Amino acid sequence: MSQDPDPRSQRPADGRPSLQKGPEQPPPYAAAPAPSAYPQQGPSPYPQAPGQYPTAPGPVGYGPGPGYGGQQQPPKNGLGIAALVLGILSIPLGVFFFPVGILLGLLAIIFGAVGIGRAKKGRATNRGVAIAGLITGLIGAAIGIVFLVVFVNVFSDCTDELSGTPTSQELQECTTDRLTG
Repeated sequence: MSQDPDPRSQRPADGRPSLQKGPEQPPPYAAAPAPSAYPQQGPSPYPQAPGQYPTAPGPVGYGPGPGYGGQQQPPKNGLGIAALVLGILSIPLGVFFFPVGILLGLLAIIFGAVGIGRAKKGRATNRGVAIAGLITGLIGAAIGIVFLVVFVNVFSDCTDELSGTPTSQELQECTTDRLTG
């Protein structure tokens, strides 16, 4: 019985060629542990690359401690953007369809104020967008209120001028005459 001087040519019991020097070396990769019902922290099932430091297991069930960064919450910029969009929409709608323009302007004012508050607390990063939404909401609501006042005054003047129960055609002609000339 002669022994082979080259240890690389030796095969383990399962018949696979071994890349390890010397007899009876463990396989290069350990099998993954069986899954359990509770999360376990322990040694990694993967081998470490040369030159890396081993990782220390942390406490189970707790996030990173103070000063470790952890996962940051993304800024909540939705209200500032919504305020700007509603504020921009409230301006033309305040002219052409003033009840909706007033409503959108008021929503833009509310969303802009809440967005500015979030930016002051550091939970949002778009303070300028929220301010712009607040301002455009104020402008759109003001335009809508001006057109509402003009419409109510013209409509009441026309109903006073037309005695009795005027038809919608008569009211339309009267308001058109008052607004155009």
